Amino acid sequence: MTQGRTMIKRIDHTTITVRNLEKSIDFYTSLLGFTVAREMWLPEEKLRIVFLRSGDTTLELFGVPEIHGEMISHANEVVGYKHIALLVDSVDEEYQRLSEAGVKFHLLPETIQDMVRIAFFRDPDGMDIELIEYLP
Repeated sequence: MTQGRTMIKRIDHTTITVRNLEKSIDFYTSLLGFTVAREMWLPEEKLRIVFLRSGDTTLELFGVPEIHGEMISHANEVVGYKHIALLVDSVDEEYQRLSEAGVKFHLLPETIQDMVRIAFFRDPDGMDIELIEYLP
């Protein structure tokens, strides 16, 4: 792999898929001092996402819906850590740089609800890594 100038600033957030979103929100806010920063609802995926903040740390909780007491068949149904997100100045520029170095992306750069631009690739062990750029 070629060594180029990286534009990664820091790990932006950690995503956790939870079984009971309300219980997890209560745990992280009541016991650990996080506050709810914002929420997103992705109806096409039946997915509620809640962002929690404590200082400069962000947790992203994926609340997976249940139907008749069973989790639906969904890519986000595995409970646990989901991915790390790396904050970058430009998802498109970093995508180009990494692609040229041979990194294969499984989610090409896209804009979500006019809030963020993201792209996903995997590390050598298959763990998801997200590039994220907050839009003005």
